[in-house]
Amino acid sequence: MKLLHRTSALSFYMIHTGFQNFKTRIAEELSATSGVNLDDIVDDDTLHVLYRNGESPEFVAASIGCGYED
Repeated sequence: MKLLHRTSALSFYMIHTGFQNFKTRIAEELSATSGVNLDDIVDDDTLHVLYRNGESPEFVAASIGCGYED
């Protein structure tokens, strides 16, 4: 029988704060360049996949914001 490894509270905190920083950087970039609210167009599940894949916040913001240029 395989033992399940528990994620320590510190590990969970680091993962969560890393994602929150990633999301905040994207939101700031979008609001500065195109005035788009991140929460209105992309959900956290989609952003989490991009975060886990190692995409940069700048790339994600540019990809999201390209359809919203004035």
